[in-house]
Amino acid sequence: MSLRFSKIWLHTKCKQRLYSTRPSSFELNDYCILRDRRKGQKYFVGPLQAEGKLFISKGVVNHSDIISRLPRSVIYTHNEAASLTVHFPTLDDYVLNVRRACTPIYPKDAATIVQFLDLERGDKVLEAGTGNGSLTLYLARAIAGSKRIDLPSAEVPQGRIDTFDIREPHSRQAKLNVTGFARGSYRDTVNFHIGKLSETLQTVLSDEIGGDYYDGAVLDMPEPHHELEMVVKYLKNDRFLVCYLPNITQVVDLLRHIKLNNVPLAMDDCVDVQIQEWEVRGTIIRGTSDQTAQANNLATNPAAWVCRPKNFDVKGHTAYLVKLRKVINIDPMS
Repeated sequence: MSLRFSKIWLHTKCKQRLYSTRPSSFELNDYCILRDRRKGQKYFVGPLQAEGKLFISKGVVNHSDIISRLPRSVIYTHNEAASLTVHFPTLDDYVLNVRRACTPIYPKDAATIVQFLDLERGDKVLEAGTGNGSLTLYLARAIAGSKRIDLPSAEVPQGRIDTFDIREPHSRQAKLNVTGFARGSYRDTVNFHIGKLSETLQTVLSDEIGGDYYDGAVLDMPEPHHELEMVVKYLKNDRFLVCYLPNITQVVDLLRHIKLNNVPLAMDDCVDVQIQEWEVRGTIIRGTSDQTAQANNLATNPAAWVCRPKNFDVKGHTAYLVKLRKVINIDPMS
């Protein structure tokens, strides 16, 4: 194969992969984001129905005007008083706005957990505390092999998430939320289970799995130390467990239990993820002459810039993320 032909083949495959992983136009049961073109206000809409309607202050948006349209199409209210652009929701948009049965793990923490677990396609992950399924979706997207259209089906790595919750309503809502995102692209990656982890996990895994099965684990529960022994048994050596703990006293209790009971885990990190949003925009200087002219010229030549934190909307403390590594040393001399 010549170098020129190789480049053409690679470019074609990359284009195919890029455009086949996202839907092209909106269909029934999709979710979408409508953004007011004048004020920037966003509306989360869905699932789209043939007779569905969104009522806003300036009028009514018919779902039928969205269905079959492409992303960034301009949609008008019934009276044409407002125009909006339509977008597919990002994963952040979806988990923050979809129906919930409990408080979700927010995107800033979910992204950090995925980073801490060091996941790749085809990995197997254990999650205890399904909740709304928000973190479940972030984990599934990190490990799902279904997007690998550049490989023959036999070579596609099949990731797996086993997620547990003791509350059936939470698990039921999480299943609906996972199914509703991206037309259910990640539904087959996730196995939902109801029950206490220590009482259910062994019945889920087949008898031939004796241990060292999962590439990562997450515990979102008030007292994770009660489940550590079971999790460590099935966690691969030198891989990571992340505990989501709202209070620092829970962190202390966890580490004390690990030390007193000689659990083969070592803490790599304990972080509190906070995001400070900033407002950055052009403005005019009050008290100067010809303010109208300045305002008209603002888009291309602002007289001044506002650059300040959005103090009213600080995404502050939600939980401590404790990153633990399974540490069973292998000494060939022993």
